[in-house]
Amino acid sequence: MNHLMDQTLIVMRMDFNKNKTQIINNSKSKKGVCHMAKAIKKTPKTNDEKIGNFAKFFNARVIAYAKDNNKMPWQRGWDTVNTAWMNHVSATTTKAYKYFLNQIILTMSAEENGYKSNKWITKGQILKHKGASFKGSATWIFGWFYWEKVQTDKNGKVLKDKDGNDVVKSGYNFTQYMVFNTDQCTGLPENLASDEVIEDVADYVPLEGRLDHVEKYISNIGAKVEFGKNGAYYRPSTDTIGMPDFESFHSVELYYSTFMHEHIHWTKTEDRCKRKNNHANRKAYAFEELVAEMGAVYTMNNLGVPMDEKAFDNHLAYVDNWLGALEKDPKFLVDASMLADKSVKFLDSLQNKEDIKKVA
Repeated sequence: MNHLMDQTLIVMRMDFNKNKTQIINNSKSKKGVCHMAKAIKKTPKTNDEKIGNFAKFFNARVIAYAKDNNKMPWQRGWDTVNTAWMNHVSATTTKAYKYFLNQIILTMSAEENGYKSNKWITKGQILKHKGASFKGSATWIFGWFYWEKVQTDKNGKVLKDKDGNDVVKSGYNFTQYMVFNTDQCTGLPENLASDEVIEDVADYVPLEGRLDHVEKYISNIGAKVEFGKNGAYYRPSTDTIGMPDFESFHSVELYYSTFMHEHIHWTKTEDRCKRKNNHANRKAYAFEELVAEMGAVYTMNNLGVPMDEKAFDNHLAYVDNWLGALEKDPKFLVDASMLADKSVKFLDSLQNKEDIKKVA
C-alpha cells in the first residue's frame, strides 16, 4: 500500500515528438537550459542521488528567476500574484498539493503557460477516459512513497518475530510522476475538466482589523508573546516572541506575516523541530531566515491571508547570500523548504481544525 508522504517537484519541458527532456528556463538566458540525457549519465539508485539530481535542476530554475527579478520566486505580495498562487489541486481528489515547493513550481508553470485552471491530473488518469487527450509540457512531481515488504528466508518462508507476527521491512522511496494542467486536456469528464478559476492580478483591497481565524490559530500555538516592542524577534534564551503592537504595522497582512515568521523561528527548539541555533555563523543565520520566510509564506497561504510585499524587505539583502549558497550546495534550498514544511506541520498539529474552520 503506497502513501504519498511528501512531495517535492520540478518542472521540466517534455518534447514528445523528439523524446527529449529539458529544464524550463524562466529567464531569456539559455544558461538554465540543459538536456537531462547529457546531465544525468547514470540512473540514480539511492534516495540521496535522486534528491541530488532534483535539487540541481530545481535550483537552476530558482537561480534564473532570482537573477532576473532580484528576488526569490516566493517573495510576492498581494499586488503580484493571481488567484491560484499557492492554491493548486489534484483534479481527481480536489485536494491541494502539499508542501511549499509544489505550490511554488505549479504556480510558476501556470503563469508561464497561461493556464487558467488550478487543476492538475496525471497521464494515467487522463488515459483512463476514452477520447481524452493532452498536449504540451508535463510538470514532474517528485514524491516520497511508503512501501512495506514481508521478509522471508532463503527458502521463501515468511520470517516471524518473537510474538509470531510477520517481519516487515518498510521505508520511503523518492519517486516522480507527471502531471498536466487540465487546460492542456480535452475530452475529460465534466467533474475533472478545467474551471477558469485563475484570474490575473486585480485591484486588491487590503484587509482591515484583526482576523478571528488567524487570531485563533495563533492562540492555539500557545507561544509566550510580549507586545509593545520596537521590533519583531524570537529570543531563544527566554523562549519568547517579541512584537510591536498591532497598530504599529502599516497593514493587517504585514502584521500577521511578521507574527508567523517569528512563530516559525519559535519552532526551532530542541523540544519542537530541533533546528540548529547558531547565529554566530552567518551562513547558518541566513539559512534559518530562509526557513522562517518560507514557513511564514506557507502558513499565511494556508490561512488565506495574502502577503504584504514589505514582509520581504528585510530579506532582500539575503538573496545574494542564498544564491551563493545554492550554487555551492545544491540541497540548500530543498533542505530549507523541508524544514519549513516541518515547522508548519508542527504549528498545525497544535490546532483544533474544526475550531479554526468555524471562525474562518
